[in-house]
Amino acid sequence: MNVPPRFAAYPAARPPAYGRWLAAGTTLLALLGATGVLSQPFLESRVTALLAAVVLLLWLAALLLRTLYYRLNRHNAYLYGQEVEQVERAWWVRHRQQVGLRGCLLLGPAGSTSAHWQQVLARQQRPPEPRKEGEGSALRLLSVFGTDTAGREMQLARLLALQWREQLPGTLADAPMACYWLGSIPAWQALVKDMAEQCPGLHLPEQPEAWQGQKTLEAIIERLQGAPEAARILCAGCRCMPAGKDESLPAGEAAVLWLLGSPGQGVRLGRGQWYAAGAESLGEVAAQACRQSRLEEPPEACVSFSQAGVPELAEMGWRLAGQLQDTYWGRLGELEAMVVQTLAAFQAQQQGEPCGWLASSPSHTLVLGVVSPEHESA
Repeated sequence: MNVPPRFAAYPAARPPAYGRWLAAGTTLLALLGATGVLSQPFLESRVTALLAAVVLLLWLAALLLRTLYYRLNRHNAYLYGQEVEQVERAWWVRHRQQVGLRGCLLLGPAGSTSAHWQQVLARQQRPPEPRKEGEGSALRLLSVFGTDTAGREMQLARLLALQWREQLPGTLADAPMACYWLGSIPAWQALVKDMAEQCPGLHLPEQPEAWQGQKTLEAIIERLQGAPEAARILCAGCRCMPAGKDESLPAGEAAVLWLLGSPGQGVRLGRGQWYAAGAESLGEVAAQACRQSRLEEPPEACVSFSQAGVPELAEMGWRLAGQLQDTYWGRLGELEAMVVQTLAAFQAQQQGEPCGWLASSPSHTLVLGVVSPEHESA
């Protein structure tokens, strides 16, 4: 979980016990008086008075120094608290930074357009039927052929290029400032080749940067803060999972494409939260995700795949059962998080309300977060 910086409390000094100091001063004054009377045969009155004054001044100086130490301690504690608040405020400002999802594509066994995914989210479309493949079963796109997973990923990449041209033609004028890819390099090269043939003015790099989940998304969010309005970053991926024996879900396949820009340009993606089982409370992680999106309660909808150990979220008000995606996608591996974030973006855009998302992660037990609609204040 991403947590704000934590600081130890400033060591507080105890306030002076003024009652004891006054009692000590009174006792000292009485002793000085008695000493003056007893020392009259030996010392002049002037000398006795001078010694008494010096002793009283020392007592008063000690009291003043003790009081000054306490006041300086309180002043330093106040300044320390102000500095801590400033650091925490700056952390939250950075933690709540977002990027705009200017355009997105999602291809899967249940569809390839936003209209398909709205029907899926509204449960108006039946899940596709798994087909027998090898020793297991699989959910596959009907427009992709063959059983070799590497070959199917290349076909998925070409289909993604085709849908990019058809569904998002307004985004093809300028090359992205950076490209991130989740999948095989041959599949990326197939995408680049098709785009170069159909859109010669759009130049994509031969070697993209590797997509590493939430770590990459956080880096992109920071990179796009204050970027020009026309700046875009391409994030895409293709995954075809092999069918396996004794798997709880059929093998799945999907392709995703995001065009991210500065905040205020489309549905907004945030940094999200990660959860490590055994190291932190899932409830605290979920509460942090809500606070990150300035929500007092969990979002009304949450797109997710089935995960072990999440009943705790359902008890806290996260509505997971209504948007489970297992039967529509099967197993997607590392692409799972991008798929649920894209579906959450469609839901937030359609309903005008924040939508949660939850997925497994290669580096953590779970990742979760909230996608916000464009019209909400950042």
